[in-house]
Amino acid sequence: MSSEHTAQMTETELRALAKQIYDRVSKALDDVDPDVVECEESLGSLTIQLADGAKWILSVQPPVRQLWLAVASLGRAYHFNYDRQSGTWQDDKGQGIELLSHLRTLLKDVGGVDVAL
Repeated sequence: MSSEHTAQMTETELRALAKQIYDRVSKALDDVDPDVVECEESLGSLTIQLADGAKWILSVQPPVRQLWLAVASLGRAYHFNYDRQSGTWQDDKGQGIELLSHLRTLLKDVGGVDVAL
Protein backbone atom coordinates (compact mmCIF):
# COMPACT_ATOMS: atom_id res chain seq x y z
CA MET A 1 0.00 0.00 0.00
CA SER A 2 1.34 3.40 -0.82
CA SER A 3 1.95 5.93 1.90
CA GLU A 4 -0.76 8.07 0.28
CA HIS A 5 -3.38 5.41 1.02
CA THR A 6 -2.00 4.83 4.50
CA ALA A 7 -2.18 8.55 5.27
CA GLN A 8 -5.86 8.57 4.33
CA MET A 9 -6.70 6.16 7.15
CA THR A 10 -7.85 7.93 10.30
CA GLU A 11 -6.48 6.92 13.67
CA THR A 12 -10.00 5.88 14.68
CA GLU A 13 -10.22 3.54 11.68
CA LEU A 14 -6.73 2.19 12.39
CA ARG A 15 -7.62 1.40 16.00
CA ALA A 16 -10.91 -0.24 14.97
CA LEU A 17 -9.10 -2.46 12.44
CA ALA A 18 -6.43 -3.31 15.01
CA LYS A 19 -9.11 -4.20 17.56
CA GLN A 20 -10.63 -6.64 15.05
CA ILE A 21 -7.25 -8.34 14.70
CA TYR A 22 -6.65 -8.41 18.46
CA ASP A 23 -10.12 -9.89 19.07
CA ARG A 24 -9.61 -12.51 16.38
CA VAL A 25 -6.25 -13.62 17.78
CA SER A 26 -7.52 -13.58 21.38
CA LYS A 27 -10.58 -15.64 20.48
CA ALA A 28 -8.47 -18.20 18.60
CA LEU A 29 -6.14 -18.58 21.58
CA ASP A 30 -8.93 -18.74 24.20
CA ASP A 31 -9.26 -22.50 23.75
CA VAL A 32 -5.52 -23.15 24.04
CA ASP A 33 -4.12 -24.25 27.41
CA PRO A 34 -2.73 -21.09 29.07
CA ASP A 35 0.36 -23.08 30.05
CA VAL A 36 1.08 -23.37 26.31
CA VAL A 37 0.24 -19.86 25.11
CA GLU A 38 -1.51 -16.86 26.57
CA CYS A 39 -2.43 -13.50 25.17
CA GLU A 40 -3.38 -10.26 26.84
CA GLU A 41 -4.45 -6.93 25.46
CA SER A 42 -3.14 -3.91 27.32
CA LEU A 43 -2.30 -0.30 26.48
CA GLY A 44 -3.09 -0.72 22.78
CA SER A 45 -0.95 -3.82 22.32
CA LEU A 46 -1.57 -7.54 22.28
CA THR A 47 1.07 -9.61 24.05
CA ILE A 48 1.36 -13.30 23.21
CA GLN A 49 3.41 -15.32 25.68
CA LEU A 50 4.60 -18.81 24.85
CA ALA A 51 5.37 -21.63 27.28
CA ASP A 52 9.11 -20.99 26.99
CA GLY A 53 8.60 -17.42 28.22
CA ALA A 54 8.98 -15.81 24.80
CA LYS A 55 6.79 -12.75 24.36
CA TRP A 56 5.55 -11.49 21.02
CA ILE A 57 3.95 -8.08 20.84
CA LEU A 58 1.46 -6.90 18.26
CA SER A 59 1.03 -3.15 18.47
CA VAL A 60 -0.66 -0.26 16.71
CA GLN A 61 1.64 2.44 15.32
CA PRO A 62 -0.62 5.47 14.70
CA PRO A 63 1.98 7.83 13.17
CA VAL A 64 2.63 5.40 10.29
CA ARG A 65 -0.82 3.72 10.34
CA GLN A 66 0.66 0.25 10.74
CA LEU A 67 0.51 -2.83 12.93
CA TRP A 68 3.90 -4.06 14.12
CA LEU A 69 4.66 -7.60 15.25
CA ALA A 70 7.78 -7.89 17.40
CA VAL A 71 9.07 -11.44 17.75
CA ALA A 72 12.07 -10.80 19.98
CA SER A 73 12.74 -14.50 20.56
CA LEU A 74 13.51 -14.77 16.83
CA GLY A 75 15.12 -11.34 16.56
CA ARG A 76 12.49 -10.23 14.05
CA ALA A 77 10.02 -7.41 13.69
CA TYR A 78 7.40 -7.10 10.99
CA HIS A 79 5.52 -3.98 9.90
CA PHE A 80 2.13 -4.34 8.24
CA ASN A 81 0.03 -1.92 6.20
CA TYR A 82 -3.69 -2.40 5.76
CA ASP A 83 -4.62 -3.30 2.20
CA ARG A 84 -8.16 -2.05 1.60
CA GLN A 85 -8.58 -4.06 -1.58
CA SER A 86 -7.98 -7.44 0.08
CA GLY A 87 -9.03 -6.42 3.61
CA THR A 88 -5.76 -7.83 4.98
CA TRP A 89 -2.61 -6.57 6.68
CA GLN A 90 0.39 -6.97 4.36
CA ASP A 91 4.08 -6.52 5.19
CA ASP A 92 5.51 -3.16 4.20
CA LYS A 93 8.51 -4.74 2.45
CA GLY A 94 6.37 -6.22 -0.32
CA GLN A 95 7.34 -9.81 0.53
CA GLY A 96 3.75 -11.05 0.42
CA ILE A 97 3.60 -11.71 4.17
CA GLU A 98 0.03 -11.44 5.48
CA LEU A 99 -0.23 -10.81 9.22
CA LEU A 100 -2.69 -13.49 10.34
CA SER A 101 -1.32 -16.30 8.19
CA HIS A 102 2.22 -15.42 9.24
CA LEU A 103 1.25 -15.33 12.92
CA ARG A 104 -0.47 -18.70 12.54
CA THR A 105 2.69 -20.17 10.98
CA LEU A 106 4.88 -18.72 13.76
CA LEU A 107 2.57 -20.08 16.46
CA LYS A 108 2.67 -23.54 14.87
CA ASP A 109 6.39 -23.62 14.07
CA VAL A 110 7.73 -21.93 17.20
CA GLY A 111 5.03 -22.53 19.81
CA GLY A 112 3.65 -25.86 18.65
CA VAL A 113 0.15 -24.37 18.62
CA ASP A 114 -2.07 -24.91 15.59
CA VAL A 115 -4.96 -22.46 15.61
CA ALA A 116 -7.19 -21.04 12.91
CA LEU A 117 -6.81 -17.28 12.67
